[in-house]
Amino acid sequence: MAIKRIITALPALGALLFASSSTAMVLPLQIGADAGITDVKYKGNSATGYFWAINGTLRINDFTSVYSGYGETTADIPDDAGIDQDFKSTSIPLALQVNLPIVLGDVYVRGGGNYYENTYATESEDGWGVLGAVGISLAPAIGPGLALELGYQDRGSAETSTVSVGAKLNF
Repeated sequence: MAIKRIITALPALGALLFASSSTAMVLPLQIGADAGITDVKYKGNSATGYFWAINGTLRINDFTSVYSGYGETTADIPDDAGIDQDFKSTSIPLALQVNLPIVLGDVYVRGGGNYYENTYATESEDGWGVLGAVGISLAPAIGPGLALELGYQDRGSAETSTVSVGAKLNF
């Protein structure tokens, strides 16, 4: 009698494991971290700086995702007297990403808006701007991956153009 229950329970347990693993394969979430160099233009002056960001995408379907995150950009931008001043900008983007699936990952284009806060010397400003990016994400359906991206953000008196490398994790 006990053996009959075990034999009956094994297929049910197998079906449960199969169902949970297939559910994990279709979770539409990707998280990542990016870093790179950026060209910052602020009120007619420009400099090369650095940025980092943490981000995530929520896949709506095979071709579109919603993108958001948090990032910081820093640079030493010369003022009108030629003295370098600290520039720091934080950004919270919200964008629609269009994905074109390739053999191992996606090629994507992203467009949307971002809330920013800029600080330059003693000046400070915040507001809403636009963003755009194009990139490639090399990753399997589940697990770690790599991303390369070219991006642009309008941040009020500042504009940034970026080249970044990122690590991604697909769920």
